[in-house]
Amino acid sequence: MMFEVMQIGRGIARHKCRSILSGLTGVLTVLLLNVYAGNMDSTEGQLKRLPEAVPVQAKVSNLNGTLEDGMTIREDRVQAIRASKHVKDAVFTVRLRLGFGAFTAGEYEGNLNYYGTGMNAVGGVPGLKEEEITFLPGEDADALETAEKVCIMDEALMEREGLRLGDEVELTLFCYRYEERNYEIFLDRLGTDTYRIIGAMRIGEYRGNWVPADVVFPLDCLREAFHRQGIEFLADSGAFAVKDPFRLNECKEEMQKIGMLPVASRADFSYDGNALTIMDEGFIRSAQALEENLALLRGMFPLVAAVVVFIGYICSYLSMQGRREEYALLRSLGAGLGRSFGLFFAETVVVAAFAVLCGGAAAVLLLDAAGKVCVQAGVLFLLAFLAGTAAALLPLHRLSVMELLGKNE
Repeated sequence: MMFEVMQIGRGIARHKCRSILSGLTGVLTVLLLNVYAGNMDSTEGQLKRLPEAVPVQAKVSNLNGTLEDGMTIREDRVQAIRASKHVKDAVFTVRLRLGFGAFTAGEYEGNLNYYGTGMNAVGGVPGLKEEEITFLPGEDADALETAEKVCIMDEALMEREGLRLGDEVELTLFCYRYEERNYEIFLDRLGTDTYRIIGAMRIGEYRGNWVPADVVFPLDCLREAFHRQGIEFLADSGAFAVKDPFRLNECKEEMQKIGMLPVASRADFSYDGNALTIMDEGFIRSAQALEENLALLRGMFPLVAAVVVFIGYICSYLSMQGRREEYALLRSLGAGLGRSFGLFFAETVVVAAFAVLCGGAAAVLLLDAAGKVCVQAGVLFLLAFLAGTAAALLPLHRLSVMELLGKNE
């Protein structure tokens, strides 16, 4: 073993010019492979992160697309969308009118002074941020996803009414009813109940089209109130994000089964929220561009590998042109085919390993290459370069040792 190691070292030292040239060629090749592998890794990373960078949002509207709130979205559609495995961050709302204390439908004048919203997430009030809500200790925005009789009240309203967090307040609620026949809007009494104040909100920049809500309730809490009164629950607006935009077609198919139609601008006006607008153009355009780039890079892989094999072949072939007699001498001293091949091949392995280390270090310093990329480029170089080396060395076995030694004499 020690003899082989010393022989490899002597071989590299004796032909140091050729070894240095092969090493520099290898370093440059490894550097270029790092560029190639880095581009592929970067493109794959961008494609993987694309759903976060370019989320696909969807909004419920009426069929002709003129309404995105102030509609009637049936309860079965609301619940089906919320339960869909293709949906995340679903937000549905229902608008209300309300007043303090108990009063009948005939006593609404002078009592129905405030606006309310039922919602299952903070995003139901356009412009409201979670940090603009001061919650009762132990409570948070997750309460909006429950059916608890709780509410979040405008901070200024609480001050006027002398209310504090944790107080219970009696409220009478009215819901909107939309009449399709004459396009009229009515108010129906939803009932009187007691709600615990778990949060105080101060909306910094309201971005909605309607009067901002004075009181916010959990959506499912109001759904139960509708059921108790025997009133059909209808949401006022709805929106969500597609959980996995790469399965966008599956999501669209499911939405069609639920009864959500694509917007038809020429359709008659209706309050029915039965259409869906999916903002997927940006995602699709970006995904197609990245997939095309990735396909191009992957398609180049056989060519890149072939070029590296060719480089390994040429370097070894040129290196062996003046060493045939040396090979013949080794064979004449009793070295077998495998041992002779192994000694010459091992020299190339050492030079190639040196090229991988130096090329990888250069890639880190010059290209800021990641460790994963350096490993990929190094493995590709070693496998392809040494395959070319093997192809260049194998013909030596067909040489006549006696003929070579005779020519040398």
